[in-house]
Amino acid sequence: MGNPGMNWAGFVGAILVLAALPGAVFAGLQVALLLGHRKHRSAKVAVVTAYRFILLFARLILLPLVGGIFFYQGWRLDPLLQFGVFLLAAGYLGELAVSMVYDYRAWQNRKHIS
Repeated sequence: MGNPGMNWAGFVGAILVLAALPGAVFAGLQVALLLGHRKHRSAKVAVVTAYRFILLFARLILLPLVGGIFFYQGWRLDPLLQFGVFLLAAGYLGELAVSMVYDYRAWQNRKHIS
């Protein structure tokens, strides 16, 4: 039987669950702005909107799900895999932060234009 205490994977799971809410809020704002302010209907706009819906789903449903799995079941991983999960999640959170900054700046630009 393993030690179900806090470890790398549990720590990563908690961080992923906490990062899901702001990520989902920013993705939801981008979807709302895309649906509300599009002036023409083209294939590019449809692809961008579909991509933003996928991001919204991933940040709202999948990110807390993965974080919960890591938090509750991460103690079963050996230390090397736990550290690998930590590095993978750190890279994902870095990309999430960059994406959230981009979403915020796009929202501010559209707010000043309208």
